[in-house]
Amino acid sequence: MRDKLYRITHAARYRAMQDDAHAIIRETIRRAAGGVVAIGVSGGKDSVAMLHMAVQHCTPHVIYNDSGLETPEAMPLVHGLCERYALPLTIAKGDAIALDLAGADTNRAIVGPVRDALQSIGAVAEFVGLRSSESKTRRIVIAKHGPIHASKRYGCLIAWPMRRWSSADVFAYIDEHALPLHPIYARASEPDRDTTRVSWVYDSAFDRWGAIETVRRHYPQVYQRLKIAGVIQ
Repeated sequence: MRDKLYRITHAARYRAMQDDAHAIIRETIRRAAGGVVAIGVSGGKDSVAMLHMAVQHCTPHVIYNDSGLETPEAMPLVHGLCERYALPLTIAKGDAIALDLAGADTNRAIVGPVRDALQSIGAVAEFVGLRSSESKTRRIVIAKHGPIHASKRYGCLIAWPMRRWSSADVFAYIDEHALPLHPIYARASEPDRDTTRVSWVYDSAFDRWGAIETVRRHYPQVYQRLKIAGVIQ
């Protein structure tokens, strides 16, 4: 009901966000000039909504980043979407546990594997389902380089179709089109639903947020792997 009500009470904004996203998708495809267009899909609400829009314009190659600590529900959800839309899938495999143990930046479990995956499929562009409101750094990058820009880090064009969306816009879109929603959102309390993200389930930097207890309670298999590896006591 909440999401339906949002679509009614924010109809103009809701429509404008979709129009903007579709415009970015079309322009990215034009710039790709027939080359391979990839799309990063984590199984979270943003990337699921973005994929639904992208397949209306092209047949993107899905990139799923598996850091080794992803939520168990994510990969089956992504596989299901690829089967639904008959899309190719490449898994970018990282090792967040090893990086955490080494005291290294665990973000390397994303950047390197995704860059390698993009290169392996010859991608000339990638859609990224992230929103500006989630990160100050992201806002700066988009403001400086625009919603479609060449990325030295990833070696291709990066496009941000959903940069202006709010979490409420995304949930409303998911509800309207009956798209699959990761169960992590159903477990979140109403105030936390908008800030809940689908990513790896544990990072030592998140200890202060009670991440260990969350993993122990909801992802016991991952919890045991972390204990065996010595990441947690």
